[in-house]
Amino acid sequence: MCERQQEFENLNTKIFIISFSTFPAVQAWLKETCSDFTVLLDSEREVYKAYKLERSYWRSRNLRTRWAYLQAWLAGKKRYDSHGEDTNQLGGDFMIDTQGIIRFAHPSHDPTDRPPVDELINQIKQL
Repeated sequence: MCERQQEFENLNTKIFIISFSTFPAVQAWLKETCSDFTVLLDSEREVYKAYKLERSYWRSRNLRTRWAYLQAWLAGKKRYDSHGEDTNQLGGDFMIDTQGIIRFAHPSHDPTDRPPVDELINQIKQL
């Protein structure tokens, strides 16, 4: 998403990252990745609960996830430190319109389960 941030801006779309992490950990992550995204902290995971995002030790460490991390390592991609945070918490991707209506929901089954950026852009264009 970082590389295609301008496309989202051209579609008048704002991206918010919601994290249960600490402010210093989020600052470090932003410095390593995309510093232009807005991050909202949810240390009590109220948003995670409201959107029914799960935690799973086994799905966070399944073969698909391990394979993805191995491929990234072999490709020389940098591994981001979890800063001691809960790596069992699963995320998701949601699109909410200006009236607060959820128009797209994709709760992740495991850490590798994220919709392709092209799919997200197509969903925005259909709104």
